[in-house]
Amino acid sequence: MTSPALSLIVAISGLSSTGKSTVASYLPSIFQPPNYTITILHVDDFYKAQVDLPKREGLLDWDCAASLDWPRLEVAVKRWKAGEEVKEGQTNPQPKFTVGREGVRPDNPASITQALLETLRGEVTQAAVLSVPAIEPQRILLLDGFLLFTPSTPSTFRSLLDLKILLRAPYAVAKQRREARNGYDTMEGWWEDPPGYFDKVVWPNYVEENGGFFVRRDVDGEVDVEVCEREHVTIKKGDNGGLGEVLKWVVAELRGVAENETAPHGL
Repeated sequence: MTSPALSLIVAISGLSSTGKSTVASYLPSIFQPPNYTITILHVDDFYKAQVDLPKREGLLDWDCAASLDWPRLEVAVKRWKAGEEVKEGQTNPQPKFTVGREGVRPDNPASITQALLETLRGEVTQAAVLSVPAIEPQRILLLDGFLLFTPSTPSTFRSLLDLKILLRAPYAVAKQRREARNGYDTMEGWWEDPPGYFDKVVWPNYVEENGGFFVRRDVDGEVDVEVCEREHVTIKKGDNGGLGEVLKWVVAELRGVAENETAPHGL
């Protein structure tokens, strides 16, 4: 069993199809041992059984907080924090949907180049080497999922989070990406979004749960800095740009916390 000292729990959340899983998948290659050890926990593996899912507009609602088994997820996070091995949530969700009707992934990460990864990795490694006092080895848990710190998220779960990152995408972009996906491989079989699912279920849930982080609850508009500071939520201001820009921003946010961590969290 590893020591729970110097552990960070980071939630990468946001609207469906904003690139959460893609961005998370690159971070272990940037924050490398011996300074960092990253575990990714995919929240998609903590859905309730399909028979227990709520409905919205007469449709099964996979995109609301009530669709997740929060007690089971919370137990997994606490086990990781205690230094135990966690096997749940280790399934990479990327293969759960086909790559799109044209054979191109809808969140095509073409802007995440090998050169960019090498640059980011070098910057993180150099900062660790030059740090005075030296950066102690850190364990980082990345939670990849949706609605991880909204009003409907259990407060006991939110209290476990050290860094809350919300990825965003404009309505038109998110809708195009979601509808380009052919389906999802769930525990009970293959699921395809029924017609109108994004507008009837995905988008309304996102606005209702995350609108408070934005001025006048306009999720395509300006970030409400005061609310985000109070709730300790970080959102990239302005146009996200490509996923390469999003990855650079997430790395900077994670470094800002990890490189300033000098004692076991919570002590």
